[in-house]
Amino acid sequence: MASVWLEQWTELLGGKSHGLMALDETGNLAHLDLVLNGSPACHLVLHWENIRIRDPLQNAKLSRLIRAGMEYDETSAKPLPPPVRLPISDERSVYIDVIPLPPAFRQKLDGAMSLLSIREVENQPGVSAELLQQEFHLTPSEASVAVQLSNGLSLKQAAQKLNISIWTARSHLRAVFQKTNTHRQGELVSLLAHIEH
Repeated sequence: MASVWLEQWTELLGGKSHGLMALDETGNLAHLDLVLNGSPACHLVLHWENIRIRDPLQNAKLSRLIRAGMEYDETSAKPLPPPVRLPISDERSVYIDVIPLPPAFRQKLDGAMSLLSIREVENQPGVSAELLQQEFHLTPSEASVAVQLSNGLSLKQAAQKLNISIWTARSHLRAVFQKTNTHRQGELVSLLAHIEH
């Protein structure tokens, strides 16, 4: 039954460009629905039920992402970390993001606490701040933060690059979420990756 639900989630998230892993309360693999022709899977090592990335730096990011998904509280204002980006060629990248599951869905996935979304996307030339201002009515500062996030930077890295405080960056990000009708950095990055240049 859980595999049927994973297939439905995969279709909901965009079909063949997505793979999903259901994670249990310890962050280990509970179920797998990988439909990405195998290419992103080669970057993940599944040892028993443990999920790792071969690159130690990216693996640390993935561990933080999974842990944040396990500890996520809808009532908290603390955002989830950005998705992990793994370049697989000059033309394509894999994004790994965590989706905390509402309690009602956990039962349908045999108690899984969250989903690990794996999606392969084409690398786009950087989206321009001007285009974002025009499309979503962002301020120049908000557009600058969105551009940095779309380039794979974390919010902290974006703040440093733009020479603004992390608090200012968070404020801009909240406004960007509202204006783009997104709720997580992974959603925002995915949206920006599909904007017509």
